[in-house]
Amino acid sequence: MQNPTSSGLLMVVELGAEWPSASQAALGAASLRVLAEEESEAPAAFAVRVGEQLDALFARGIALQGAVLACSERLDESARNARADLARAVAGALARGTGGLLLLTASDRNGGRSRVALSALQQELAAEWQSAAIDTQLRFGDELAPVTSSVEVKANPRRNGKDRARRVA
Repeated sequence: MQNPTSSGLLMVVELGAEWPSASQAALGAASLRVLAEEESEAPAAFAVRVGEQLDALFARGIALQGAVLACSERLDESARNARADLARAVAGALARGTGGLLLLTASDRNGGRSRVALSALQQELAAEWQSAAIDTQLRFGDELAPVTSSVEVKANPRRNGKDRARRVA
């Protein structure tokens, strides 16, 4: 039987996003689920698929307490809208529990436009979900973005070959 206080971590990976480094993913969850966008899947379809699966991802007794959304560099309108819908669906799932951390991640090589767009999304989410005990954070590689909420994820200062980010096809 599962411990009723077990925590679950959800990792959602957009097509073309880098796999979050081990330091980002080490949020102390007892159970991990990963959902990745398929190559033939449109961003909006991926957002819908994740939204439909959120309530059934973890076994009874495991509460979703954190989520990592690995963002690609896509900035077209359909990708931006789908990313926002996806983040809001995940935040809603966290809010149905006791709240938690929603961590948006992207490559530390992301350019200025991408950084601005993701920072704007993080700020919108922070304002929207703060009263529901959802803390949002944005990281580029191991670099914490300047505007964040009050919760910090401790980064591992050591980076060896196993901790380096890997791009998801």
